[in-house]
Amino acid sequence: LTNSQLKAQDRIELGGFVGASYYMGDLNPGTPFKNSHLAVGAIARYVLNDRWAVKGAYTMGTISGSYPGEGLTYPATSDQGYAFSRKINDIAAMAEFNFLSYDHQFLSKTVFTPYIAVGLATTMYSRYDIESPSSNGSTVFILSLPFGVGVKYKLTDWVRIGAEWTLRKTFVDDLDYTGGTTPIDPTDPYGFGTSHTVHNNDWYSFAGVTLTFNMVHRKTTCKSGF
Repeated sequence: LTNSQLKAQDRIELGGFVGASYYMGDLNPGTPFKNSHLAVGAIARYVLNDRWAVKGAYTMGTISGSYPGEGLTYPATSDQGYAFSRKINDIAAMAEFNFLSYDHQFLSKTVFTPYIAVGLATTMYSRYDIESPSSNGSTVFILSLPFGVGVKYKLTDWVRIGAEWTLRKTFVDDLDYTGGTTPIDPTDPYGFGTSHTVHNNDWYSFAGVTLTFNMVHRKTTCKSGF
């Protein structure tokens, strides 16, 4: 009976993300990628096994929207309509489940897999002060729930590429609020005469590509037989 030490799958990956960010809420109830903006970030992934990994990510992006239509510049006057633009910072921790046995030296040599991801995140943004609509308020931290889908591909022993699309559900309805003294009706925040129950709380999304570098290989003992 002999044993041999072999390099199996990754242990730690570090890299970056570049893509787009957009918002869904009262000003965009159902159109993905509407008013998209550049988003960039950093990611760190810890591989538990060929099926599971946990990932931490820090992403910066911008979200915006307008009513009654396109072409409004921020800030829009009441005669023009309504428009907003806001920078957001997102810190997320997610678990990833691979649909295929990914990059396992003994069970599978698959170098590609789709995956799903779910976790918890905190969103940082500057909340507008109702008493001072022309200026930003202090930075606030809110809870959000990230979930999404992606694909991974092992380009070389040390380089991984991928694509990912995640949504963040928040529990606030003021990501698209830019100030004002009139109380907000949560079923019709800006008096548009419509009610979007699904988006009573705002959502935002990141979609893009990832590039990560394997920093540490996992060592695995293989019992090669008699």
